[in-house]
Amino acid sequence: MTKKRNKKIVKFHKSSHINIGVILFAIIFIYMLYNIFQYFTTEQVAVYEVTQGTIAQNNTFTGLALREETVFNADVSGYVNYYNKDATKVGVDTYVYSVDETGDFYNQVLSANNGQLFQQKESYQELEKTASEYVLGYSDEDFYQVYEFKYDMQAALMEALSASNLSSLDGYSGNAATFHPYLAPQAGVVVYNTDGLEGTTVDTFNADSFEQSKHIKDNLQAKEKVSAGEPVFKLITSENWDLILPIDEQLATDLAEQNNIKVEFQKDGTTAWASSNIINRDGAYYLDLTFQNSMIRYASDRYVDVKLLVSDTNGLKIPNTALTEKSFFVVPKDYVTKGGDSDGNGVLRQNVSKDGKKAMEFTDVTVFQETEDSYYIDGSDLKKGDIINKPDSSETMTLESTAKLQGAYNINKGYAVFRKVEILYQNEEYTIINTGTSYGLSLYDHIALDASAIKENQIVQ
Repeated sequence: MTKKRNKKIVKFHKSSHINIGVILFAIIFIYMLYNIFQYFTTEQVAVYEVTQGTIAQNNTFTGLALREETVFNADVSGYVNYYNKDATKVGVDTYVYSVDETGDFYNQVLSANNGQLFQQKESYQELEKTASEYVLGYSDEDFYQVYEFKYDMQAALMEALSASNLSSLDGYSGNAATFHPYLAPQAGVVVYNTDGLEGTTVDTFNADSFEQSKHIKDNLQAKEKVSAGEPVFKLITSENWDLILPIDEQLATDLAEQNNIKVEFQKDGTTAWASSNIINRDGAYYLDLTFQNSMIRYASDRYVDVKLLVSDTNGLKIPNTALTEKSFFVVPKDYVTKGGDSDGNGVLRQNVSKDGKKAMEFTDVTVFQETEDSYYIDGSDLKKGDIINKPDSSETMTLESTAKLQGAYNINKGYAVFRKVEILYQNEEYTIINTGTSYGLSLYDHIALDASAIKENQIVQ
């Protein structure tokens, strides 16, 4: 007899095993996806590292030259002849010019020269130099310079002619009644041009005085004839002269403490020291440079180009886009005290409980700037309208008065913190700030490149 087998099948449950590696991989994968999402959806903050730097200031200006000038007019009408080069020294009772009513002497001088005005090579070279400087500096925007060029060329020609006039004067035996020579009434520098600014002084100049197109030189040497009462020459009688430069407010502030400034004249590259003074007139700033020498070099020039030889501004260099402003409460120094867990600065702020009871609460503050009698403070728990108590007194004040300080956002710790800056100099792109400013920036600090793209205490990605 065959035995029956037991066909009942018993199923055994397999124990589940957790794969730690898969779980870790999944977590890392999700974290990577999250960071990728954050990177593409969160606005990135560009970072700038604070460096030591210099901004070269543009210190080249066109100044208004003011001197002790006296204009002399002709007594009679006639043909005029000159006996000195322009911008040269003459002594008292030295021949300056003559007026010939009939023109006999004038014609005698012309025939004596017979086209030989430029026998010397230097005369041609001077004309070439004048023409070359005009061509290189020509600008359509300054068309009035054409007249300046015309004057310079005429002056060179007439100076060549005047060299022979004096020798012709000694041999002239014409009618004394119609020939009138004139002598210098005193020693000085003779100049043969006028521009209408001869009577202008440091006390009377204005913005219109700098309009070169309105004050073109009138070349007196270029005239064959002169009428009675017309200018014939002017005499500069003092070596002292002033050069007025229009400047901006920032440069006026920078130079306010300087009494002497060294300048370089762009015309010939020479340098000279001048005493300086800042003038504020009609809302504009001017630098008055007073010289005691070099006057004769530029006696014929009303407008003189100079470069101020002052040091470039050094400090910490940051881009202008990093600058921002923040408002601070301004409180008397007596209201700020020491205390709290860190023995730091703070104020005693009134705190009203739910049942209406008043209590004094020490609130931490940061002092960003101080004046003679006030602090600029900031505290996370302070708001406008809070009442603070003066320590050891019953006096109180309400936080109302505020003032703004310029600064930048420091992001060294991964979030934006306002730091004050003291601006030394600024151009269109960069700002030079003072080093060692309290609650300010330091060398190699990282700041937000664009302050408008970030807020204070914002976490920086």
